[in-house]
Amino acid sequence: MSLGKALAAGLVLVAVVVGALYWWLYRPQHAELQEAQGRAAEAEAQVTRLEAQVGRLEGRVADLETVRDQLQRTSVDLQEQVAEKEKELLALRSTQDELLTELKQEIADRQIEVERIRDQLRVEMVDEILFDSGEAHLKPEGLAVMKRIGAVLKRASNRRIEVQGHTDNVPIRGELARRYPTNWELSAARATNVARFLQDTAEVEAALLSAVALSEYRPRDGNDTEAGRRRNRRIEILLGPPLPAPAPAPAAAPAPRAGP
Repeated sequence: MSLGKALAAGLVLVAVVVGALYWWLYRPQHAELQEAQGRAAEAEAQVTRLEAQVGRLEGRVADLETVRDQLQRTSVDLQEQVAEKEKELLALRSTQDELLTELKQEIADRQIEVERIRDQLRVEMVDEILFDSGEAHLKPEGLAVMKRIGAVLKRASNRRIEVQGHTDNVPIRGELARRYPTNWELSAARATNVARFLQDTAEVEAALLSAVALSEYRPRDGNDTEAGRRRNRRIEILLGPPLPAPAPAPAAAPAPRAGP
């Protein structure tokens, strides 16, 4: 065999050996490397997805913490409101108890009713306990009753007090019609005089008072019997819920500085 052929055969043999080595050694390692790189890329993608999910969960946690804080503040506000409402109702019950004690005899005689309706108090008085027939000025017995009522209402501070005048549906006739042409005028005069007594004599704050004429149009009973008409001729005093606290006055602007 010539030297050239021997060299060529040796090269072929080396190539075969190298190929075999690549096939049996390097190629599996290369495949494992590619597989490992694929797993690494997938793991990295998974980490990216998990980080995004963690970011969303952190955002939800932050939102939930905000909602929790708002609920806690709302809970505190509601507890304060409930406590304030219980305090108001306790004060109203105290006022009711005082009126029931002061007017015990008149209540027993069915001349006065005292009733609590939710956060209001209603005092209903038949007209004969306060006024003479066809009159709007308080008679001595009426003054004595109103003095006791006024003393209690004065202690119930910061509540609106509405005085309502009511009549039956019997038209006003004769000489009396010159002063009170209709039941509107009579109910207005009676309500106004009771409100003025509360202001002038009982010293109830005037800004809390109002007088309302309702004439014959809010009857308690039918007007076809004397008992019904008697109940319809009445004065009602409504003690309302406490007034809201006034808003703080805006701060005064600083005075302009004087020129040179």
